[in-house]
Amino acid sequence: MPPVVKALIVLVLGIVLLGGAGFGGWTLYNKYYVQHDETPKKVEPPPKPPTGFVRLAPLVVPAIGANRVEQFVTVVVTVEVLLEKQPMAQANMTRLTDAFLTAMYGGVADKTVLNGGLINIPAVKDKLVEAGNKVLGAGVVQNVLVQAVTQRNL
Repeated sequence: MPPVVKALIVLVLGIVLLGGAGFGGWTLYNKYYVQHDETPKKVEPPPKPPTGFVRLAPLVVPAIGANRVEQFVTVVVTVEVLLEKQPMAQANMTRLTDAFLTAMYGGVADKTVLNGGLINIPAVKDKLVEAGNKVLGAGVVQNVLVQAVTQRNL
C-alpha cells in the first residue's frame, strides 16, 4: 500500500475520533455543567365560568330525639350558580328551598350533618349542593355559602 493511502486513512480515522470525542465532551458538558430548568411548566387550569348568587330564606329544621324535639337548627345559605342559569334559579327558588329543606331534614334525621349534636358545615354544604343540582340540573350549583348557623336547644 502506498504511503499516501496510509496517511489518508490515518488522517480520516483521526478526524472521526476527534469528532466523536468532541461530541461526547459537548454532551457531557451540557448534561452536568449547564443549568437546566428542573421545574415543570405550570399548566393553567381553564378559567371558571362566571357565577351569580341566589339568596334563600333561612332554613329551619327541628332535630327530633327519642320522645321530643331536642333542638332547632337554622341555616342561612346563599347558592352560587352559573351566571347564565341565575334567572332560572331565581324562578325555581320555591323548589330549591323545598329540596334544601328535604335534604336538611334527612341529614338531621340520620345524623349525617350532626357531629355530636353540632352541625357539620362541610356535610351540610355537600348535601345542599347535591340537592340543588338535582333541582336545577347537573353542574348548575357551583357552591353553597353557609352564612349563618344557629342551634337552639330545647
